[in-house]
Amino acid sequence: MKLLIIDPDISLVSPSMKGIIRSFPEIRAAGFEIEVWCWRCDEGIDPDRVVRLPTFGARLLRPLQGFVFAVQVTLRAFWLFTVCGRPRADITYSVVPYLADCDVAHGHFSPWDWEARMRILGSRTVKEWLERGVNWIGKMWTENFLRRTRASVLIVPSDAVAADFRRVSPASRIVVLPNSYDPRRFNLNVRERWRTSQRDALGHAPGDRVFLFVSTGHYRRKGFFLAVAAVRLLRTDHPEARLLVVGGRAATLKGLTARLNAEFAGWEEWIHFAGSTSEPEKFMAAADAFLFPSYSEALALVEIEAAACGLPLFLTPHHGSEMILEDGVNGLRLEFDAASIAATLTRFLNGTWAPEKASLKHALDHEAYAAGLVKALRGSAARTEAAHRTLESASLPP
Repeated sequence: MKLLIIDPDISLVSPSMKGIIRSFPEIRAAGFEIEVWCWRCDEGIDPDRVVRLPTFGARLLRPLQGFVFAVQVTLRAFWLFTVCGRPRADITYSVVPYLADCDVAHGHFSPWDWEARMRILGSRTVKEWLERGVNWIGKMWTENFLRRTRASVLIVPSDAVAADFRRVSPASRIVVLPNSYDPRRFNLNVRERWRTSQRDALGHAPGDRVFLFVSTGHYRRKGFFLAVAAVRLLRTDHPEARLLVVGGRAATLKGLTARLNAEFAGWEEWIHFAGSTSEPEKFMAAADAFLFPSYSEALALVEIEAAACGLPLFLTPHHGSEMILEDGVNGLRLEFDAASIAATLTRFLNGTWAPEKASLKHALDHEAYAAGLVKALRGSAARTEAAHRTLESASLPP
């Protein structure tokens, strides 16, 4: 059997694609040959066949570049399978919303949720209005995809995202498959292994209480300045509170610090930018808790990784948080308000609340994720084969 994967970037950078790529051995063991149509396939990733399509400079369109890729793969599929009559792959897997003519679709994000959050946040700058416009286009594009797709299975990373897709496409068969984490890297032993050395390297005193915030971008959506405002309020009674920020490109961090200089005088005393890292578990070892007041996610893998390292979670009720947070057990649910967040964090710092236990709730390791993915692919293959048999029998003369 052949599995055709459609996505512009076959890369381990994406948490969702990372799970697919790392499941290649299990997919092959299930009897599939893997072909990918993409713009980029990173070195070391080994599908059986790679079709690299030309970008035609589409990367310059940034958030709109996906439209070009969607047109490319749609035209290619029409030419090969309809005009030329070549046999289709047994299963075609496409990330939403690239190729509607697929058997398995994978939704990585909820544009409806982010649209609702942006209405609440408001748009004050040209960039924010553009972001809102791009998301609206993506929402309409996704809804059109769901109306046209022949996919028999729709995979999403969280229950909340599933509910959004179900409202738009109630007839779809939806499978919730959370992005997987690596328990060999993210576990309760990391704090014992790296905590002292990492805190020393970061310059944290023994009495400092460090809240960790992790993001590689989209800082407005992920609630970075809400976290900053909350920790500043918290420091009125708890000057030992610190915010450790991990991730982000140098140019992005330069923009963040410029805004901090304008709005949060003296921030250098209690915020530390660690920059990008390939070892976030070491910074989790150095922290005392994980603070992530995001406005909109699908499923933030970093929340699962932090919980696996034993960090108490302080999360707003964004999509995906329901998959990992047990309110009052492994963390506390936050309001979208800096003063309320500071009051909740105070309970942790003064000892009136402590986590009961480390809990991973619905988190999946690699083996469980791969098993769920293979099950979804096999189920789609069986339904596709049954549909073909029905069409063949219907076309036979009486």
